[in-house]
Amino acid sequence: MEVPHHHPVYTISIVAQLLGLHEQTIRQYERLGLIAPCRTLRKTRLYSQEDIERLECINYLVKTCGVNISGVKIVINLSCQHPEIGELLKSRRIFPQDM
Repeated sequence: MEVPHHHPVYTISIVAQLLGLHEQTIRQYERLGLIAPCRTLRKTRLYSQEDIERLECINYLVKTCGVNISGVKIVINLSCQHPEIGELLKSRRIFPQDM
């Protein structure tokens, strides 16, 4: 049985472990509006595969490309309006490595 790409199933601790991020970093990205996980009735955050991919892109922009949070917001907004930008970002080709 395959879980739909947008179905929230991962807790914050699992996501942090998968991505090598601190849980507080993920919470900060949520506070800044970069990610919006689903919540259970008990307010536990649940992340989908799409959320994980977005966090991977955010992490790539911040750590590898040196983009600040304001720049990340712009890139995320542009990728929502223009899916081809999102695809480039997912493939890590949006910024050449020789910048």
